[in-house]
Amino acid sequence: MSRIPAYYNASIQFLLIFLSSIHRSHAFSASSPSQTSVKFRPGKSRDELEIKITMTRNLMNPLNLDSKRFIVAVDPSNDSQIYGWAQLRPIGFNLQNAQEYDALPGSGSVESDIEEEIWQEFEDDPVGFPEGFASLPWTKEYREFSKASSDRRKKRMQLMERAERQRIRGQNQLWELASVFVKPQWRTKGIGSELIQRVMAKHVMVERSSRDVYLLTLDSTQDWYRSFGFELTDKPPASMAGEITAGNVITGLMGSKLVCMKGGAARQ
Repeated sequence: MSRIPAYYNASIQFLLIFLSSIHRSHAFSASSPSQTSVKFRPGKSRDELEIKITMTRNLMNPLNLDSKRFIVAVDPSNDSQIYGWAQLRPIGFNLQNAQEYDALPGSGSVESDIEEEIWQEFEDDPVGFPEGFASLPWTKEYREFSKASSDRRKKRMQLMERAERQRIRGQNQLWELASVFVKPQWRTKGIGSELIQRVMAKHVMVERSSRDVYLLTLDSTQDWYRSFGFELTDKPPASMAGEITAGNVITGLMGSKLVCMKGGAARQ
């Protein structure tokens, strides 16, 4: 089988991303969802398969998914019944020249992600703290608990070393609002709006800047994104150049216009 040229792959990938923006424009409502009918929680690894399958079926880009970056809307009485999801995914670095970065200090730090990941592993770990006679050092239960704790410490050290390497590079990570989807039967209930608000609030809460977040969308939907504090920008990051080039060709053929938007000041 002959290989497909790389630029065709890039165009196809962006077409999926572009089509996903059309789905997004129909997936949301300005109203707020009933908190008694929807629960919002962090993504879990077991969510990834359903998200990938659903996104593929709906002609959305299923690549670069990381459950730790998702916020998921679910049925309050059934944590596995998913209504929708959204994520902020890393898209590269904001480089002005070879020596200097212009992102806000600490806006790309990953230390908070590390602490959250380690804590989530602790909560999900089936090996609980041994009690009674099982807490004695020579018991099987104590050895299992001790090993799990040791493994978490080693993983934390590895992740912190990775974080330090990123800190040295300038803590200049940029992000894209992506993979936003609400299942058809749960649309027009404000779930999409709530998902975006929550992923942006979490981004700011861990001391990152909303101005480091970008998105690509149709010109006709820019007013809706403005309601979340996004602004049009004519200076998109270099890491989005390929998507923008392919997108401009596709949207031009369809008689539409692609725009890039950047996060602005956080809404009050």
